Amino acid sequence: MSFHYRWFSQDEELTDALGNRQSRAALDRPARPRTAYTRGEVLSMVLSVLVLVYGLAVFVVPFVMFGIAFLLYELYRLLPLVLGPAGVPLARGMRAFSLVTLFGAVLLLFF
Repeated sequence: MSFHYRWFSQDEELTDALGNRQSRAALDRPARPRTAYTRGEVLSMVLSVLVLVYGLAVFVVPFVMFGIAFLLYELYRLLPLVLGPAGVPLARGMRAFSLVTLFGAVLLLFF
């Protein structure tokens, strides 16, 4: 008696939304979205809030931009939880905007 693992059943072809073939392992263990923040991420959010407050107190625009950009980057994970499936593309846009803002803050700091 020989066993072999069949990736797909004979009846149906298993594909994802883009038409790519999926294995049975991907369907048996779906990935759970990560929502909890680690200690390091919470500490970095606290430090970015302190940088933001300092930037507002002494009116240094790059510090304010850096604090806002980092907070936006860390908070993009909450958007799909609040808005559901419609929040996923908005979260991606928010993450891209925060990275561009961070890059702009670094450039503004050196000019």
